[in-house]
Amino acid sequence: MQPSELPQGETQADHSEAIQKAAEKLVDVEENQTVFRLEKSSVYGSAIAFPQIARSSGYKSMFVSIWIRAYMALALNYFVQMALVMFVGEATQIMNPLGGQMHLCDFGADLDVCKGPDAEFEPRCTGPGGTQFSPSRLYGYTQWAVQKFTKQALLDVMPDQEDVINEKVDPGEYGMENSTCRWLCLLLFVMSVNHEIQVCFRMLAMLWQLPSDPEKCHWIESNSNSQKFVFRIAGMPCHWKLITGIVVFVPKLALCYFVLLEGTTLLLDTSGILDTVLGAMSMAFILEVDEMLHDSMITHAGRWVLDNMLDFRKEHLADKDEEDGKQYVSSARRYNSDEKKDGTTSEGLSALPREEPGQERKGKDATYGDLFRQVVPLRLIMTLVVMAIFTERYYRFKCVYKDELGMWVSKDMYTPQRASYGLTDFMFNGFFNTVGHDSNSPFWSMPTPPHLLK
Repeated sequence: MQPSELPQGETQADHSEAIQKAAEKLVDVEENQTVFRLEKSSVYGSAIAFPQIARSSGYKSMFVSIWIRAYMALALNYFVQMALVMFVGEATQIMNPLGGQMHLCDFGADLDVCKGPDAEFEPRCTGPGGTQFSPSRLYGYTQWAVQKFTKQALLDVMPDQEDVINEKVDPGEYGMENSTCRWLCLLLFVMSVNHEIQVCFRMLAMLWQLPSDPEKCHWIESNSNSQKFVFRIAGMPCHWKLITGIVVFVPKLALCYFVLLEGTTLLLDTSGILDTVLGAMSMAFILEVDEMLHDSMITHAGRWVLDNMLDFRKEHLADKDEEDGKQYVSSARRYNSDEKKDGTTSEGLSALPREEPGQERKGKDATYGDLFRQVVPLRLIMTLVVMAIFTERYYRFKCVYKDELGMWVSKDMYTPQRASYGLTDFMFNGFFNTVGHDSNSPFWSMPTPPHLLK
């Protein structure tokens, strides 16, 4: 920057020093970003906070009643979310096979280069009916199944007219309409679940880092005159950490796993563009049920407690004496006073720890690690890794690679043993793909294209 472009009244040296301080501040913000916060608009946050508040109050009846209400909301949330995921699993694992539907795998992935059965044979253009795709011969499964049934019925009724029927009646093929839409919707869906996974591990970090010292486990604090009080995230006894981990952390993480599992299968087995987009939105909706139930189940008093609860910053773990604790309460109150529900201040900026008057923070230059974190989108990379893991599982359990076609096709399909999809089926199939079938004879196998029989 030329001196003529400097802000009015500033020298080059002053401006350079200000820029350096701004860069050091960003490094400081990145290093001190760890804030232990609760999900204040979710039943998970209330299920963590209210038992500790009740414990800190000496189990006063009012706080115990709020605690019971929070656990009721949590139990209802688990029931609703797991039921919705089970219904999705029942649709993909039971109802689709009962309707004769095979897995989509790579059927129709190269639709743009497919010219139909009258053109030159393209192995990757082979559909589940054994014929060649073309854009005009592509249908959703329901329409394709009806057209295929109609043709077969005509052949059964008029076997002497087989040549005419084969010439005049074309059922088409079943495949995906747009592979790009398929992968983009899957990415956005996994990204939404990945956010919940990160919340789970932040919860685990909070349980690990919070002190267990009884003197630091008071979630209700008051001044010496007991005229003012404040709710804040504080320490947690070891047995309560274990209870919270079992009641909140483990079920929430398991729910994320099953949502990813069933959602990936649903999206990769959906052929239509609009159905794929709506499917991604509906699976992401399941993870928002906890917020809906929080609004419906938590009382006004409970919401007031959560809205006024102070956060716990990692740097405050070093506070050892009472004076430090008092300074924390006062600074935390100031920190939260201007903060909105979305974690920003009234000026729209991210809420940051405030410096006391006369307190200087020793800045430092950015390291290569700091620069790496700013350039590389680590969360997006994690999303891609999770997406790759569950996509690989889908292709490993549902599809088989055909060398002669150069593509992944559905494995042989068998009729399920029953139409119900119980909790045990859901749990075991989620890990081992153990949904049983009636017989050893599949109702569908990948047909060999006529061109490969010659």
